Amino acid sequence: MSDSGSGGGQLASELGETVKEVASEVKDAVGEMIEQGVQSVAGPTLTAQQVQQKQQEDQKHLVETRRKIAWYGKTDQEQKQVRQTNAQKEQQRLQSQQQEKVEKVQIVQVKQAKENNAAQEAARRSAAEFKAGKGVGG
Repeated sequence: MSDSGSGGGQLASELGETVKEVASEVKDAVGEMIEQGVQSVAGPTLTAQQVQQKQQEDQKHLVETRRKIAWYGKTDQEQKQVRQTNAQKEQQRLQSQQQEKVEKVQIVQVKQAKENNAAQEAARRSAAEFKAGKGVGG
């Protein structure tokens, strides 16, 4: 069970690093877009072809960014589902383990009750035999 726990930790660590990388890429892309926007306002006038090319590049960046966000969202959902499934399995394992303990205790209690009944029955027989004989020397 500890093996699956460490694998989940490694997966979470790797996912965390990947999310940081993508967030950095998205941040850089947004920064570039803002910088390009400022330059287009303050800079020289672009030709119609340059404007169209810039819009296409911006659109490609936007599509790629949305794709990455969707992928990471899907990955996050899958991880949550895996964690939930693992938690349910662990809960079932603990319940099963507890049930086994209860059953073992019940078996021991039944065995002790039988032994006590046998001991009490032996004591009654011994008492009955003692009364029947009325002692020695009489």
